[in-house]
Amino acid sequence: MPKIKKSQDTPVSTASGEDQSGIAAVASAPLKAQIEKTRSPRQKSYVMDLRVHSPASLGYLGVEGLDSAPAIVRLAKVKGLDVIAITDFYSGEFVDRMVTAAKNSPLTIIPGVDLRCKLGACDDVLLSCLFPETFTTQNINEFLRVIKVPRSVQGKKTYLLATSIDEILHAVEQFRGVALPTRMDKTPHRMAAIPELVETYGFRAFDLAYADSGTFFKKRWPKIKFQLFAFSDANALAQIGSRIARIKLTNPGFDGIREIVAREAQLME
Repeated sequence: MPKIKKSQDTPVSTASGEDQSGIAAVASAPLKAQIEKTRSPRQKSYVMDLRVHSPASLGYLGVEGLDSAPAIVRLAKVKGLDVIAITDFYSGEFVDRMVTAAKNSPLTIIPGVDLRCKLGACDDVLLSCLFPETFTTQNINEFLRVIKVPRSVQGKKTYLLATSIDEILHAVEQFRGVALPTRMDKTPHRMAAIPELVETYGFRAFDLAYADSGTFFKKRWPKIKFQLFAFSDANALAQIGSRIARIKLTNPGFDGIREIVAREAQLME
């Protein structure tokens, strides 16, 4: 179970193995097949902040006279980030601008959107929905249309979506995305929904608010391996990269993120 520390890297441990291509090249067919089956793909570490807001979210603290998109890209470079996700509340309006701003940089932009929905007695379930790098503002808007988000609520984090969580998750996965519960440890009201998220919906990854919340998962589900993160929830330039994760991925970008964030049922598809 990885420990989460504010303003520090949050490592995610995954298995790795040595390259045995030289052996496989001269092995007999049965032995070669066995080696291929047991070989682990090479992995690389990426520094990520997968919850960053932009001027498309109400309450974002911009700097007057400064273009936020290239400023975010420059700051991400200064902070040593490889990947950031733009997850504005009910809006993908800033995604295209961020992709354009990062075009000639090594920074990967993950398109996303934040939602607030209801699960059982809890009407404060936050989901960060992440999508492949090829997604555009238009794709995000189409997703929001499918889950019945009124255009009038773009950027409003207080809006409670009437669409059921089952419908939301079905739509996320139909759009080839993943949902990451975020800050569900921030209040007792939200905490009460975590068991259902784990046991009914198969979530194994969470973006947490507090460093000691990892013990809750370890004590309640000692046999389940969770991926626990603490991203910045940035609402201003200065907050970007204030909380990050250094994550080992076998595939770069969204494909690798999906492997560690997707619900258990989604990974079995």
